[in-house]
Amino acid sequence: MLGLPLNNDSHMATEAAHNSQHPKKRHRAHHNKSRLGCFTCKSRRVKCDESRPICSSCSSRGEPCAFPDPPATSSKPIHSSTARREGLRSRVGSSPRNVRSYLEPLESYAAHPADVSAPANDDLSMDNLLSMQFFHMHTAPKMSLHSKRSMVWKRVIPRLAEKHHYLMHLLIALGGLHLITHRRRKKPGEDDDTDTVDLRVVMGHYQRGLQDFRNEVAEMSNSNAEAVYAGSLLLVAFVYASLLVPELNPAFTTATPVCVTYPPDFTIQTFPPIKGPQVSWLHLVRGASTVIQDQWPTLGASCMRPMVLHFHGDEYWKDLPFDSSFTKLSHCSFLVQLFAQGALQAVADLRAFHATFRLTRSYGLCLTPVSPSSMSEREVDGPSRAIDVLESIYSRIISVFQCSISEQGFPEDSDIQYNLEEAAVLNWPSLLPDTFIGSLEIDEPVDLTWGLSLTILSHFYAINTLVDRWFLGAFKEEILRIQKSVAILQHAGLNRCLLWPVKFATC
Repeated sequence: MLGLPLNNDSHMATEAAHNSQHPKKRHRAHHNKSRLGCFTCKSRRVKCDESRPICSSCSSRGEPCAFPDPPATSSKPIHSSTARREGLRSRVGSSPRNVRSYLEPLESYAAHPADVSAPANDDLSMDNLLSMQFFHMHTAPKMSLHSKRSMVWKRVIPRLAEKHHYLMHLLIALGGLHLITHRRRKKPGEDDDTDTVDLRVVMGHYQRGLQDFRNEVAEMSNSNAEAVYAGSLLLVAFVYASLLVPELNPAFTTATPVCVTYPPDFTIQTFPPIKGPQVSWLHLVRGASTVIQDQWPTLGASCMRPMVLHFHGDEYWKDLPFDSSFTKLSHCSFLVQLFAQGALQAVADLRAFHATFRLTRSYGLCLTPVSPSSMSEREVDGPSRAIDVLESIYSRIISVFQCSISEQGFPEDSDIQYNLEEAAVLNWPSLLPDTFIGSLEIDEPVDLTWGLSLTILSHFYAINTLVDRWFLGAFKEEILRIQKSVAILQHAGLNRCLLWPVKFATC
């Protein structure tokens, strides 16, 4: 009996008893799966090859590519509050360097506004947290209608700000300024439980961010081009939005209202006292394009690529056939219809006045004396070239209307706005000649050249009122400021040329 083998039932029972006393351990297969793939690939649940600055998958799909931070070398965990403080702490001990001149006018314009001083900032103050929260929830989503460019604002720029302190300061400054302007647009009695922030704290972040940004621009290379361009975008948006805040604009010297006679069908006769027009912001907007020109190959292969690639540039719009019929814009806003009906005629009126202006100057019939040495370059070339730029941008906008009609039949405002962004109509400051900018900045004496330049600028401002973005809300008032300034000259021809942009400011 002892030599016979056990039957199956008795064998299984023995195995079960043995396993119950010594359970087997289950071993999981080891793998080398990386946790450092880009966020886009993770969201799509695809393998990321982790090539930087942009992985192959995102490059082939044309999507923004952002990577998580590499794991810390120290085994000690970093507390989240410490990380936030490090992200907001500005660099100290940096020495000033020579930088491009286009940053200087902005610093003198907005760095030390009247009655607004910058206190020391607590990195974890409520103002800072509110500004950051408002940027993520409201500012970034409203910066672009294009999905990929919107993703840059919502994800790429905040990720860059975590690594570059000056970008974090500029991000907080923009979010805080947006929060302030949002609160001020609320009508009395309108319900709004949104907290507000101190303008001094906002300007403190702006000044700290601008100082380090200037240092980065002075040493710009392939390694920091992406962050510098992100800083340029934040600064440009901040400067546009700052025009909405009266405390950040210098006071105009003339306080008395100016009465201007308009045709009977136009209802505006007397304008209230308005501060003078602000033009120094143009320098920084023009400077942002310099970053693109110098580092375009690097930016075109980076996470900022959607911001620099506009597939419908000037060459595209110039080839379109012109059709003056815009009856299918009836579903669009009044501003769109107003632009479609009178934009090209407004440019023609400017050209006619400029031609008369040059002829008058040639025969010395102008009442305001101007030295001959300054006339050829500043008075003739600058305004003439500016009108050429104005006509090209206006024609591009008209072409946008035509394309929208071809695509949609009866387009809505959202269709128009999307195509205006794709056509990059807001890049007009970078196209203006330096001589024209110089003619805007003269103080004394004010003459017809200065008045003509401001009148041309008001026509460019009509473009900004047409584009529906929160940070462009000040340009209607800026047009009225120009009207008030030009009215001092009491020139009927300039007043007639101002009718077109003033209609945009008063509708």
